[in-house]
Amino acid sequence: METITKIDSNTIEVIKTPAEQITTTFTPEYLKTQREAILKNKEEQIAQRDLEIAEIDGYLTKMTELNVVEKPIEKVLQTK
Repeated sequence: METITKIDSNTIEVIKTPAEQITTTFTPEYLKTQREAILKNKEEQIAQRDLEIAEIDGYLTKMTELNVVEKPIEKVLQTK
């Protein structure tokens, strides 16, 4: 089941209620293995993001050297 409520002119709230009860059983060994796998994956993702950030920083530095500038923000007139 899902309940959707309008909060304001550009926001809604979605509340999801599961249709059925979910039961999961764990062993300490399983949880420890899962934790290790998640931590390894987290470290790999962080390393990849660090490379992407360094690449973007390099492009921004090059843009500065080439005097590439941002477009000015245009004001949008609101009409009723």
